[in-house]
Amino acid sequence: MENTNTNARYATLDGLRGLGALFVLVQHFPSMYHVSLLNRAYLAVDLFFAMSGFVIGSAYDRKIASGSLKIHQYILQRLVRLYPLYLAGLALGVVALMVRLPTYYWAEMASALPASVLMLPSRVALPIFYPALTTYDLSYPLDFPAWSLFFELVASLGYGLLFRFLNTRTLLLIMGASGVALGIASYTSTLNSGVLWSSFYQGFARVGYAFAAGLLLYRHRGPGQSRNHLATVGVLVAVVALLAFSWPVAHRHASDLFLALVVPPALVWVITRVEPPRRFLGLCAFSGMVSYGIYAMHVPLEILLQETLYRIHGLPHPGGITALLLIPGAVLLAWATNRYYDTPVRRAVLARARGRRTAGPVSGSASA
Repeated sequence: MENTNTNARYATLDGLRGLGALFVLVQHFPSMYHVSLLNRAYLAVDLFFAMSGFVIGSAYDRKIASGSLKIHQYILQRLVRLYPLYLAGLALGVVALMVRLPTYYWAEMASALPASVLMLPSRVALPIFYPALTTYDLSYPLDFPAWSLFFELVASLGYGLLFRFLNTRTLLLIMGASGVALGIASYTSTLNSGVLWSSFYQGFARVGYAFAAGLLLYRHRGPGQSRNHLATVGVLVAVVALLAFSWPVAHRHASDLFLALVVPPALVWVITRVEPPRRFLGLCAFSGMVSYGIYAMHVPLEILLQETLYRIHGLPHPGGITALLLIPGAVLLAWATNRYYDTPVRRAVLARARGRRTAGPVSGSASA
């Protein structure tokens, strides 16, 4: 494979991951932030899938191809990367819904737990915006943004298990089939799909197209990177502009399809070739570090903040205070969880796995 430089750093990509997570946060609570411009921020998920394909290719292509990383080792690394923060979001989601929902809903919440613990979808309808009694057929009712983490896991496992078959031709076929499916979805419903059971299957098309595109971009990237702060700012402005642009209603389906098919791979191509000035490298690294935590935990955090503030009498605008606290609170929570929970747990699990491999088949009690 070409250009297998595993030492490359992609700081702009890290910076955009955090920005994309905040876009998703705002898009999930548009009435609270009084923002209607980012009504296509859900396409940040497609960008995440494309970035994931690029990053996984960068991190693992050479190792798996050379045999230095076995498939079972790769799968363990991906599970350990995804699961701790997913479980943190799930636990926080259970607590938040226990605070929000009356106790007679707790049995339904409990029925969703077995599948949720395994990162599988669950067919349990809950009025998560209680006291509004409308129920939603969410695929992940205890923390609904987790639907995309399922597809992230599917793509990661598929990459490892099918690695030797994922040549350029196969990836283009996956992109073609997924693109057709996305075209059908855009004209029959919407590409804001995957979170509900009724559109859950469309998540396979979204991740299939974007992940394969990101992997192809890594394998056929050009040499070198440019350190140009104006270009970096231009990329970030372009992201906001494309998500906020008011496309004509008559062309809504076509514009959605265009954004899903063209923008994620194009942005990944640009942001992996343009690096920010050195003084912003730390900020970009921090943005990338907290992005997953923000995404996994922002919904239950919002519920807990809102419920707590509504219970404090005398607050004139509890919704406004929730909006004010949510973004810094989500960033702080993601940082603390990463430092004191996610990173130590991942290191401990991987160190234990390495210790088992090093020990080998030793007989007697010492091996235990």
